Amino acid sequence: MYLQCNNHFTNQEIELSKDELWDLFKVSYKHYQTEVINDRKIYNRYVNDLISYHLPVFTSDEEAIRKHFQNLFCVYELLTDRKDLVEKYFTKSSFEKTDFSKMLNEFNHVEVILKDSNGLASFNRKQIKLITDFANRKNFFTTPVDENTIEKFFNCTLKKTLIATNLRYILQLLYSLSQQKMIPYNWVSLVVRNKMLAPQKSMIPSTRGAISSRLTELKNTTATFPEEEYVNIVKQLKEMY
Repeated sequence: MYLQCNNHFTNQEIELSKDELWDLFKVSYKHYQTEVINDRKIYNRYVNDLISYHLPVFTSDEEAIRKHFQNLFCVYELLTDRKDLVEKYFTKSSFEKTDFSKMLNEFNHVEVILKDSNGLASFNRKQIKLITDFANRKNFFTTPVDENTIEKFFNCTLKKTLIATNLRYILQLLYSLSQQKMIPYNWVSLVVRNKMLAPQKSMIPSTRGAISSRLTELKNTTATFPEEEYVNIVKQLKEMY
């Protein structure tokens, strides 16, 4: 059983072990240094290339497969949800195991503090109406929503969790908004912290891990992610400022 490293960096294979998470962090650090810092690669491309390359695992050991994906989703969630930690540790001239331990501890136990707002976004009335109409047309939620509900969703002031018919719909919109910097990069944490979304199947508010793994799945199984209509809606929202 092994996990291949990108040939851009090495032709050797990494054997999966008890230290696989540490190995993945080291590879992530090296990718960041060479691609993002030195080659000025777009950050999201760095993340997507890194994760998609390391998805395959060659074994029939179910427990090993589960552990591998748990480790990989941990890396993905950290890279997408905690860019503050990435910038804190991956910009250093070296990345030692003590750095890995500190970074992982902060990721697991220290909640990011937003400096500007505790909400996702403050949209105007036209933007709220557009999002509301789109959400109802696409059946984002099990019951239709009104503009007041959508406004509270983006303000993170909902009193009740919204039940999603399929998380792929609302996640595509939120991901598109984050790509355009219209909501904070740690939007997943805000959604989870405020218990704003739950899948119809379980009716239980989604965790960070669940949302991150769903995003990874969508990126790797959807021909175009996010789909064009979501990109277009976000473009319209930007034009309404």
